[in-house]
Amino acid sequence: MNKIKQLIANKTRLKSVFSIGIYIALMVVAAVIFAKYVDRESLQTIVQSSGGFGIGIYFLIEVVYVTLTPLFNTAILIASGYIFGGHLGFIINFFATSLGLLLIVLLVRKFGRPLLQRIISQDFYNRFDQLTQKAGPITLLIVYVLPFTPDDELTYIVAAGPIKFKRFILPIIFGTLAKSAYSYIGAMGAKGIVIAT
Repeated sequence: MNKIKQLIANKTRLKSVFSIGIYIALMVVAAVIFAKYVDRESLQTIVQSSGGFGIGIYFLIEVVYVTLTPLFNTAILIASGYIFGGHLGFIINFFATSLGLLLIVLLVRKFGRPLLQRIISQDFYNRFDQLTQKAGPITLLIVYVLPFTPDDELTYIVAAGPIKFKRFILPIIFGTLAKSAYSYIGAMGAKGIVIAT
């Protein structure tokens, strides 16, 4: 009987590792595709050729970009200002980034946390929960506001902890204001890119 339980537990753990591996692979593939094919000029071409749907298409691209490529968001935030100007770029950045971060939290809460519980020991998981509670939404807010910090990556980690979803909403909304302002760097064109780098 114990061997059967162990076999089932191992199979469940293997499936969980496989699921997380697929998601990480999807993130890597998305990062490679975006890095290779999505730059300011290609985004501008997509927007111009899409007519009235251009803003909506750009918005969806940015949501996917924020959700699946947490390491490379600054470029698309700057590009929105380059394409749409500082003010409209700011609005697009704010809503797309907020939605992307909330999607990260929802995905991790629904799928990531249960998968982690199946993979790691309960003792390690309890220590992980204690650590994420210390980091929490206030730390997220601070990290969101500071430029060039690993904010999206930290969102994945903190969302896997025991913190309730509603506690993420205000840090994401207020913290995203600072990130959205990268559009004003893009609006300055080449000069803004020099300032950003």
